[in-house]
Amino acid sequence: MKAFKNYNEVQAYADSVRLPAGAYEVTIKRSEDSDNALCLLFDISEGEFSGYYMQKFESDKKNSPENAKYKGVLRLWYPNGGEYDEQAERRMKTALQRIVDSNGLTVDFTKEWDGAVLKGAKVGMIFRDQEYDYKGYTGMTAQPYQIITLADLREGRFVLPEPKRLKKTTSGGIAQFSGDSIPEDDDLPF
Repeated sequence: MKAFKNYNEVQAYADSVRLPAGAYEVTIKRSEDSDNALCLLFDISEGEFSGYYMQKFESDKKNSPENAKYKGVLRLWYPNGGEYDEQAERRMKTALQRIVDSNGLTVDFTKEWDGAVLKGAKVGMIFRDQEYDYKGYTGMTAQPYQIITLADLREGRFVLPEPKRLKKTTSGGIAQFSGDSIPEDDDLPF
């Protein structure tokens, strides 16, 4: 057998645990505005996958520091003058109301408000499988889909959505999702 000269210096791949589609209790770590969305940074706070996103981020920082991004983010889009404005407004109001209801918060969202009021709030979140195509690799990954109240989560009053498949292009290829970028943060880049 040939000698593996730099065996001690090479970093082995870390095992990656896949988050299954489902409903989980999450804790909001921070909320912040980007130009076009309210971003809720969260992590799973109960059960087998507790701390999933922070563990994944820490692992990614070790394996590829320049590409590590915190993935526990739910974006609630602001109206932008387009055809989906009503849906965006309804989705944001529904999410915020469910956070308030689950935590007994009192927030007047009709006025300017401090996103810090949501830090530490617990809520239920549904994750659905979403197909991806990245550099020729395809697969499924669980993505945040919808916020539900803690009561609905604990009493099982929710339905898991069907997986979201990539759209096929007219040329027979797969259309990829476009990414969104929001400002980097000192503690948790995303």
